[in-house]
Amino acid sequence: MIRQVIRRMIPYRSIEQAEHIDTPLSSEMTTALDMWYQLYVNKADWLKPTTVKSLNLPAFISSEIARQIVLEMQWNITGKSRNGMTETTDGAEMTNPRAEYLKTEFKKLVNILRLKLEQGCAAGGMIIKPYPNPADGHIYFDWTMDWAFYPLAFDDDGNLSDVIIPDVFTEGKVTYTRLERHTITKDGVKISQRAFKSNMRDSIGTEIQLTEVERWAALQAEATVQNTEGPLFGWYKVASANNIDVDSPLGASVFAKAVDVIREADLQYSRLLWEFEGSELAIDVDPTVLRPKKTEGGGVEMPKLNERLFRSVDADKGDRDLYEVFSPAIRDGSLLNGLNQLFIRIEDLTGLSRGTLSDANVDARTATELKIIKQRSYATIADNQAALETCLRDVIRAMDKYATAYNLAPEGEYDVSFEWDDSILTDAEQQLQERLLLYNAGIIGKAELRQWYLGETQAQAENAIAAVQKEALAGMPDILPTIQDEPSKQGMSSTQE
Repeated sequence: MIRQVIRRMIPYRSIEQAEHIDTPLSSEMTTALDMWYQLYVNKADWLKPTTVKSLNLPAFISSEIARQIVLEMQWNITGKSRNGMTETTDGAEMTNPRAEYLKTEFKKLVNILRLKLEQGCAAGGMIIKPYPNPADGHIYFDWTMDWAFYPLAFDDDGNLSDVIIPDVFTEGKVTYTRLERHTITKDGVKISQRAFKSNMRDSIGTEIQLTEVERWAALQAEATVQNTEGPLFGWYKVASANNIDVDSPLGASVFAKAVDVIREADLQYSRLLWEFEGSELAIDVDPTVLRPKKTEGGGVEMPKLNERLFRSVDADKGDRDLYEVFSPAIRDGSLLNGLNQLFIRIEDLTGLSRGTLSDANVDARTATELKIIKQRSYATIADNQAALETCLRDVIRAMDKYATAYNLAPEGEYDVSFEWDDSILTDAEQQLQERLLLYNAGIIGKAELRQWYLGETQAQAENAIAAVQKEALAGMPDILPTIQDEPSKQGMSSTQE
């Protein structure tokens, strides 16, 4: 099943007309969402094929921040007993069937999380919506970026309480659109579905029955899911203030504050390219020294070298040579310095550490200054990690509700754990040394050290330590007699030794 959601394929006006509703988004916010999409796909309005080239910075910034967010992310879903403790048996951790099912299905999400998160960072956020397939017993996931869904209402905490999530696919020249609306009510989550068919990509078309489309035939037009404890999806919102519309609960793109500087960087980069092109080595020659063409049209031909190397120029026979070399000095130094300063400004505005875009060797700093710069990047990544964890926990909660509603796995309690790496601020070796110092000082225990280093749960770490200690004690009786029976080289008795 191919699922494609492109915001511009379903204009907001078409959805408003179909649902007879108005969006709470301001015109500034909808314009910004369109702009972020165009920047991400490298179609900024200031780019010109012949004069202004692109560094593709929006996509790079989104990719780099997404990479750092999920860098060495560790997670686990385990079963819980009735008293809330993790179930164990015979020294090994045991998970119940529900936890095992959720863990297996959630792993499919994690495998593509980084790629989708890149787009979510560019859009200012994204919805991850699980949906069950009772036919095969599995759970799948829809990914909808902020520039693709249609928000209708938010609660007092700024969370989505009413939203339309489009699902679009094309067969030949026909475009099919399904509008799935999630509304949180006092009775639970009300889900309604409507299908449309159109021969034009920029129009939602006319409404049809869900049964007319094979992939949607099993869906109900309307249903209410009770006891959901929240929406049946997770919403990740970029952890940055929205400076486009300060009253909008939507997030802002990770490069929203740097758009103007990104434009200047593209212009500066284009000047640099023109400098190299305009200062290319060339040889101006008088037409009389060129070979005549061996064709009926006549004329002259250049030597069999690079076509740009020789240029035919009428020379003054009295003062100029027949050959003159054109080789002006290149002003690349000043242009590169200017571009590097723009890179530094973009790094500061997007929360990236120095050296991500700029030349780290140009601006030498002390260790204290470098740590301050790293802390800024660490704060950016840590805030987004917290926002992503909230989203993923909501996804798992929705998966659990669907597993119960469709009997996909036996019921049971589960526990979710996430561990985020802080290697942006300190490298792994330094972190290990710091934790070993804490362990030697008696501040942390062996189990806590194993949990961090090996990514184990508390039960796994404690069981592993117990197994190591048991193995060590099992070997002690074989070693002690050997030590006691060995004669002393100092003349001491074996008992004294």
